[in-house]
Amino acid sequence: MKNIFALLAMCAAMLVGCNDTPEPDPQEPENPQEQPGKELATIELDISDISWNNAAIRVTPSEQMEYILGVMTKEAFAPYAEDAEKLVAARIEEWESSAKMYEEMGYDDPWQYYMCLEQRSGERAYDVKYDDIYNMDWDSEYVAYCFGMNDEGVQTGYVAVKEFRTAAPVPSNNTFTITIDAMTKSSVEFTVEPTTDEPYYVTIETVDVLAPYGPDKENSYEDLIKYLTPDYESVIENRTFSGTQTITNSDISKSVNSFKTYRVVVWGFDNGPTTDVFMSEEFKPEDAVVAFEPVIEIDEYNYRKVIYSVIPNSNSITYYHALHTAAEVGEDGGAELAASLIEGNIGANLISGIVQKEVEVVAESNYYVVVFGYDAESNSLTSDVFLSELITTPAEPSESPELDVEITNLAWSGADIYVTPNNDFRYYYECRTRAEFDNRYGSAEGFYQKIYAGWESDAASYGYDVATVSSWYTNEGSGIADIGKLRWSTDYVFAIFGVNGNGSLITEVILEEFTTLTPTPSSNEFSIVINSFTNSSVNFTVTPTNNDQYYVTIEKVGTVSGYGPGQDKSFDDLIDYLLPAYENQLNQRLYSGEQTITNSDLGKSISGFSEYVIVVWGFDNGPTTTVFMSEPFLPADPE
Repeated sequence: MKNIFALLAMCAAMLVGCNDTPEPDPQEPENPQEQPGKELATIELDISDISWNNAAIRVTPSEQMEYILGVMTKEAFAPYAEDAEKLVAARIEEWESSAKMYEEMGYDDPWQYYMCLEQRSGERAYDVKYDDIYNMDWDSEYVAYCFGMNDEGVQTGYVAVKEFRTAAPVPSNNTFTITIDAMTKSSVEFTVEPTTDEPYYVTIETVDVLAPYGPDKENSYEDLIKYLTPDYESVIENRTFSGTQTITNSDISKSVNSFKTYRVVVWGFDNGPTTDVFMSEEFKPEDAVVAFEPVIEIDEYNYRKVIYSVIPNSNSITYYHALHTAAEVGEDGGAELAASLIEGNIGANLISGIVQKEVEVVAESNYYVVVFGYDAESNSLTSDVFLSELITTPAEPSESPELDVEITNLAWSGADIYVTPNNDFRYYYECRTRAEFDNRYGSAEGFYQKIYAGWESDAASYGYDVATVSSWYTNEGSGIADIGKLRWSTDYVFAIFGVNGNGSLITEVILEEFTTLTPTPSSNEFSIVINSFTNSSVNFTVTPTNNDQYYVTIEKVGTVSGYGPGQDKSFDDLIDYLLPAYENQLNQRLYSGEQTITNSDLGKSISGFSEYVIVVWGFDNGPTTTVFMSEPFLPADPE
């Protein structure tokens, strides 16, 4: 059981101190609890609300003073039963012992320092359990004591004592059958079946914790219950059940692992323990042994590749997977192949859980996906050999590879570009402005040459071949090309070519040119007035000259500097930079007519650390005017 005095002494090293305690005056009496010539105060104790492990103690001193309040077993109090005043000297010895212990650790606090950590004052009631006075057991005799003592360690009040006994739980004849139902390496499920409907307490403990307790053991089961019962009522309630229950370790907030052996421990409980202890058989958490039964799926195959997936029935099983030719598998279902494989290094093909893999193949050939369970420790198979359906790759297409490119749905900020290869091969594409393409590549031939040279450079840098590197950057199958967001009224080139497995050109390089749409210009102009601001907000009014739609944002001065007439970049460049990538942000910042707006309306935050401007331009399916800006402002709270 917890000793409050020891705990308080341990806390002392972490505290700055309670009251500054002066060095003992040589003129004071040798025994500091004596006060010649002065009558000590009296203290009255009253005990109420006694339960199986708690009680309330009301302390009523005859005058205002600090006092020491404690609880001890009646057995521990026996030496002081005939003269309770001797308890004061005994407590002083404890504090002196604490002072000496910490002195050896480098602290120089007198014993009064450790005493004052326990001081209390005033007339009030204390909860023995939750005011951290003592942890009590059921049906046991205790003595509450209290005496006055000031900061100097001088006794100011006589020792008051009050005997009491904690409540005894009503015994129950309930008995329990505990069955372990299932477990993994980190969980256990079990069923507790009682013979009555009376409540009971459930926990899980390691066998080494339980070993010293029981009949003919060093400690009794009653001692075990005292040791295992939690301090907090919420934990007790969480682990108290009635009737037949199927429970998991997580239900009672207990963890288990495969490194230890455990038992489920149960006893009747209703305001204290009502039965003896019952335990389950010992168990060591481990994953259940499951027969390996994988599902092998062929996701896609053609004349040059096979994509397959393996879905195991348990993620804890380690297994081998690979694509093998039908000749390698042989006529015995892959048994001889598997035996030869485990004699070599198969680590790269071992996995647990679901896997999907793409493998290069030869046209017009037969293959199987081969899967089997494997134990690395014993270097042995743990299951039969499983084979996929026979995969027969088709012949390589005889027609020349071709790419069809169709540009549709032109808009101010983009277009849909459909790419359709006439058979299965990979291709590479880019979409750049006409100026960027001419400057970077110059021609269709220059486009392929520069891209291929980049693959060669990456292959040399990363230690791969060009075929592998080209697969990182190329695409396959039909679909819409990802060209990102484009700029209005701008000429673009979409460039594309097909490659074989080695990254070599197998189609012509196609260049498709197009121009994004030009928004209809507006004559709208804008007056922007800052109405008010704080350190984190601004309120402003935008007044247009007509009802055409416009876009509003707030930016730091540093963000917009460098754009505009006479600057390195134009206002069109600024608009292109500031337009949001997401349609919902764009729509949130569109207005028409005169509007009073705040930064939060725009989803923009500001702070007093930077200067800002309001930025406005006409917008209707693209920008329709040049940029207008407010005067710069520095957010600040009004004085």
